[in-house]
Amino acid sequence: MEAVLAALVTAVGGIITTLLLKVRKENTNDHASVMEILRSVGGKVERIDSKLDSHIDWHLKEATRGEVPKRN
Repeated sequence: MEAVLAALVTAVGGIITTLLLKVRKENTNDHASVMEILRSVGGKVERIDSKLDSHIDWHLKEATRGEVPKRN
């Protein structure tokens, strides 16, 4: 009886371990895909930030008495 129980526990443990390893591999692949997308988005955000900063600086330096001069 003990041998059957030990075999059953070993079999269930093996199945659970196999499933967990498969999920871990998929998670690693998904993580790599997400990181690639985040790097792409991060670069775009930095460019927009830079453009916005220069635009605000232009307004602060060039705008007078509520009038905004034409840009060249």
